[in-house]
Amino acid sequence: MTQVTNHYLSWIDEDKELHCELLHTENNTINIGRSDKADIEVFNTSVSRQHIELSWDNDCLKIKDLNSSFGTWVENVRIVAGKYKTLKEDTEIRLGNLSMWYELRRGDESQEMMQTCFHTPKATDEVEISSEINGFILKLKALLQENFGNNTVNVELINNINEELLELVSVQERRLKEQRILNSISHVLNRSLTLCELLKTSLNLVSKVLNAERGFVVLRNQNGNNQKNDLYEILTSRHFDDICWPKDNEALQKFSQILVNRCFDENKIVIVGDIQLMDSLKDIEDIKRGGGRSIAVIPLVQDSIVIGVIYLDNQQRAHNFNTEQIPFLTTYAAHTSIALHNTLLYKRAITDDLTQLFSRQHIDEGLALEIQQVQDNQQELSILMLDLDYFKQVNDNYGHTTGDLVLQAFSNIIKEHISDCDMAGRIGGEEFVVILTDTDLNGAKDIAERIRLATEKEEIIKDEQVIQITVSIGATSYDKKKHGSKTLLLLEDADIALYQAKEKGRNQTVCFS
Repeated sequence: MTQVTNHYLSWIDEDKELHCELLHTENNTINIGRSDKADIEVFNTSVSRQHIELSWDNDCLKIKDLNSSFGTWVENVRIVAGKYKTLKEDTEIRLGNLSMWYELRRGDESQEMMQTCFHTPKATDEVEISSEINGFILKLKALLQENFGNNTVNVELINNINEELLELVSVQERRLKEQRILNSISHVLNRSLTLCELLKTSLNLVSKVLNAERGFVVLRNQNGNNQKNDLYEILTSRHFDDICWPKDNEALQKFSQILVNRCFDENKIVIVGDIQLMDSLKDIEDIKRGGGRSIAVIPLVQDSIVIGVIYLDNQQRAHNFNTEQIPFLTTYAAHTSIALHNTLLYKRAITDDLTQLFSRQHIDEGLALEIQQVQDNQQELSILMLDLDYFKQVNDNYGHTTGDLVLQAFSNIIKEHISDCDMAGRIGGEEFVVILTDTDLNGAKDIAERIRLATEKEEIIKDEQVIQITVSIGATSYDKKKHGSKTLLLLEDADIALYQAKEKGRNQTVCFS
C-alpha cells in the first residue's frame, strides 16, 4: 500500500507556543505574513504583512520572498526576492527573526508534531505493520503449518508469535516517534535563540511531549552570593503564576524545592508518580492548594556540573511521568544543555561582563545591520549617546567598586526604558549607546528624557552614604543622504550632540541638528 505523505510547517510564534500547519497541496499558492488576509497568519514584528509565497511544482514545495522588509532565509542563506526556490525535506526557513521548519510526515502521523508518544495504548488501538513484517508473519505461519500441521499447540504458538511481533512493532513505532520528536526538538533549539527564548521554547516543547500542565526552568545564578537560595534563579515558567525562587525554606510552595535541590546535587532525573503516596516531601502544597500530583525534574548539565533544572508537573493525573520516559528525557536534556551552552558562550562573547549590555563590537555590527534594513525599507532609525556626568569623581571619592555599582544601576535604568527590539551597549568607561529601531528623532528624545529623569532620581547607597548621578545624552536620527551606509558618521552626529549637552551644563538631552 502506498504511504500518504503530508507537508507541515511549524514555528514558535510570539506567544511562545508551538504552531503546526498542514500545507494542502490542492492550494496552488499559500501566502504567509503578518496579516489576517494571509493564508497563514503569524504574529511577529519582523514579518511583513505579505512576506512569502509557497507554491507546488510536481508535489515539490517552492518558496518566494514577496519583497519583505527583513528578508527570508533558507538554511541560513538569504533568498532573492521575487524568485522561487525549491525546499528540501527538514528545512529551516527564517522570516525576519522568526524561524519555521518544513518537514514531511507519514499520513498516519498526528498533525500535532509534539503529541505525546508515551500514552498508554488502548485496547482498540490498531497496530499498523509494514508489508515486510506482514510477509514475514505469513511465511512463518506457512512454515509452521507445513512442519507441524494445524493442531492446537501449533495454533497457540502462531498466535503467541503474532502477539509478540505486534508488540515489537508497537515498541519500535514508539521509539521511532521519540527519535523524530528529538530530531525536531534539536532542530528548533539549535537555531539562533536568546537565553530566555531558548529556555521557554525547550520548556514548551517537552511539556507538549509529556503532557505536562505546568513547568519552569531554574538556573544557577552566577551573580548570587554564597547562600544557597541566592544561587538559584527561575528564568522562565509555563502556567505557574507569579513563581519565584523562595527565600524561606519553611514556607510551602506549589513546587518542591527538595526535588530541585536533589536534582542539582545528584545529577539524576527525578520522577514522582503520585505525590499523595509520598510522605517525605513536606515542602509542597496539597494538590487542592496548587501543588502538582505527578512530577518530573530534569538536570541540565555542562562538564558534569548541573547548571539548571527543568521542573514539570501535572495536577490532574497520577503517574503522568514514569521511568519509561527516562531514556527520552536524557537525550532531550543533552540537546537542551548543548544549545544552552552555545547560547551562553555567544552571550558572553557579545556582552559587557559588568553591565550585561552589548559590547562595542556587537553594537557596531548591529547598527550596520539596522542601517542596511532602513535603507531598503525607508523606516526610521535613531541612536542615543549617553555619558554619566562627573563619573571620575565617583571613582575618586568612593572607589572603583562603588563606580561599578553605579554603572550597573544605570545599565538597569536603560534596560527598563527601551523595548526588546532596541539595542543598548557600553562603548567606553561610562559611555553608552542605544539603537532605537523604527523611532524618529522626537521619539528618541522622549525615550532619552525618561532615561535622564530616572537616572536623576536614582540613589545608590554605599556605606550609609547616598550617591546620586546624572547623565548627558545626545540624540540623532539616520539620514540616508548624509550617512549612507557609514555607521561612524551617525555615531559622530550623536557624539556632537552629546558634547553640546555637556557644554550646556550636563544633565540634559540635546538633539543633533
